[in-house]
Amino acid sequence: MRNISHQLIPLLIGGTLLAGQLPDIATGADDTPGLVQPLSVKRVVSNGRHNAFAAFTKWKRDYWLCFRSGTGHGSTDGDIVVLRSSDTKTWTEVMRQDVQGDDRDPQLLATPKRLFLYTNSRDAGFRVFANHTDDGRHWSKPQPVYKNGFILWKPLAHGGKFYAAAHRPGPNNRRHADLVTSTDGLDWKLASTIRAGQGESETTLHFLDGNRLVGFLRSQVTVGGFLMESAPPYTRWTQRPAGHHLSGQSAYTFAGVTYLISRELRYAPPVPPSTLRVNVASKVSQATMVFTFQDGKLTPYCRLGPLQGNHDSSYATAVQVGNEMLVVYHRSAHEYSGATRLKDAAELFLARVPLKRP
Repeated sequence: MRNISHQLIPLLIGGTLLAGQLPDIATGADDTPGLVQPLSVKRVVSNGRHNAFAAFTKWKRDYWLCFRSGTGHGSTDGDIVVLRSSDTKTWTEVMRQDVQGDDRDPQLLATPKRLFLYTNSRDAGFRVFANHTDDGRHWSKPQPVYKNGFILWKPLAHGGKFYAAAHRPGPNNRRHADLVTSTDGLDWKLASTIRAGQGESETTLHFLDGNRLVGFLRSQVTVGGFLMESAPPYTRWTQRPAGHHLSGQSAYTFAGVTYLISRELRYAPPVPPSTLRVNVASKVSQATMVFTFQDGKLTPYCRLGPLQGNHDSSYATAVQVGNEMLVVYHRSAHEYSGATRLKDAAELFLARVPLKRP
């Protein structure tokens, strides 16, 4: 287990990431009627490495952004980079850590006094590690949390308690997604099984209408994802199709409107969400889509693209600033050929998206 710190090249000068020196990018043509356009899109990290799978939050007046930086999407050398900014224009690298093997899918959980960082490390198998800071300068040593073989996904605070989904990768009939809870952010315990044995993957939790809990579940079996719903004490779950592909998704409620941000897959010719993934032979293009979630339905709201080409684009994370949301997402520099590469590049972008009026 090592903590390492070195410069991001070529964007880091004297320890400060000069995102403002990078040019704006075009938002791309949009062929879906009624979509809102992003106000701006800027590159945040672009250095020839695969920079992806970000987490983004505001804590103690500053913005915090962490992500995996590796040789490629499928490489085994990923480290976790943590950046800090007062304005999202100039970023300073405050920590870079190599916990174990390939570190990926970092998660941030902000409380009034403490900022938690969860790292999902892949070596012989998956293992979750947690460390934290109380002042933004000094970090605790990473320590293992929860069970071996699981990925901890999108932890959140609600009602004086912490909640997260933990999913176990593997063959589809051995996968499952669980609800786990904690009172201190370190000791996580199983509360219930959300779904099992049907290709479960990333499951993003979000509380609606007080204590109603919804889980946006990514499926490894079908093109479309599922909506899992539960009420206290969260031991029984119902499911229904989401109607859209879900992957790398995050959920937020900003100014009274709930949003889900996910990878968008556009197949040519089109395929229904219920299609088994093994039966899909269509050409696919990708972007990142911001959906609104109202009355149990996902509705496309703003595409972060462009959609042209088949460039991996997802794992978005957002923060509200006034009447806008700031969305960080990654996009690969090459078209997807059907398998992740051991060596390739991905850039991180920050988009300003206007909020929908409730």
